[in-house]
Amino acid sequence: MSYLATIKSRVNTADNMNMKHTKASRIMLAQAEEKCLKPRWLVAAVGISLAATFGLAAKVHADSATAPVTARIVSAVNMITLSGLEFGEISASSSPGTIILEPGGARTSTQGATLNSAVPGGPASFEIIGTPSSTYIITLPVAVTLSSSNGQSMQVNRFTSLPSQTGQLDAGGRQTVFVGGTLNVDANQLYGSYSGVMSITVEYN
Repeated sequence: MSYLATIKSRVNTADNMNMKHTKASRIMLAQAEEKCLKPRWLVAAVGISLAATFGLAAKVHADSATAPVTARIVSAVNMITLSGLEFGEISASSSPGTIILEPGGARTSTQGATLNSAVPGGPASFEIIGTPSSTYIITLPVAVTLSSSNGQSMQVNRFTSLPSQTGQLDAGGRQTVFVGGTLNVDANQLYGSYSGVMSITVEYN
């Protein structure tokens, strides 16, 4: 029998026998009930506290965000040769010299090389075609060797372009590039026709 049940039994017995210590027995009964019930309230309080704690832990805050994903397909950049690089007719002498042909068309000579105005020559020209308003990079050759049928040669270097290094296609996706260079004429360069092949590259910037 539990402690509380024992006290209750004594109080009931005292009541039935009309004993004098009934009051004292009831005081003991009240104290026993308080002693037995108090832990239950404590346990219940602890249980509520734990439930509240676990409830807060379960409500984890989460958020999300969005970002745009884009891509752009550009058309292939194409190049068409409109004209070749023509230095024109030149006279050589006992001294070496150079012929400088600007991409804008101006032609000048230095030292022993002399220009013949009958055939002025002109810069090479290329048409670039691609995505409208796109920018591109121009890569020019370092040097090109011109050869003649009699086995002689001359070298062209210091290539320049207009526009220089980079260009931008117009609203229709086109632009013309002009290329010039410097022809190195040796002393007593043998007469004849000299020719070679140059290559330039363009790519989107």
